[in-house]
Amino acid sequence: MSNPETPKYIATDERKEQLRSLIKDFLKEQNTSIYKLARMLNETYGRSGSDSNLLNKLTRSSFKVTELMDIADLFGYEIKFVKKQAIESKKNKQEKS
Repeated sequence: MSNPETPKYIATDERKEQLRSLIKDFLKEQNTSIYKLARMLNETYGRSGSDSNLLNKLTRSSFKVTELMDIADLFGYEIKFVKKQAIESKKNKQEKS
């Protein structure tokens, strides 16, 4: 039960677009579509999600983490938390040249 005084987390549009791009790019790399993915999830995990349901989740960026884990697993991947690396600034690169 949620506390009505606790504000609900709402992802920014930028974060939602990052997820959409991540999923679209991943599917493109796997040479598949959202429609094929829906069928694969149904065959492998018995998920009853339709093509349109999966498409709506992509549009809204509303995948559950467990769904993303299942998608990754279908293609032999796993999801990990990876520490971000600091990117050198242009100034530092120019000084090294």
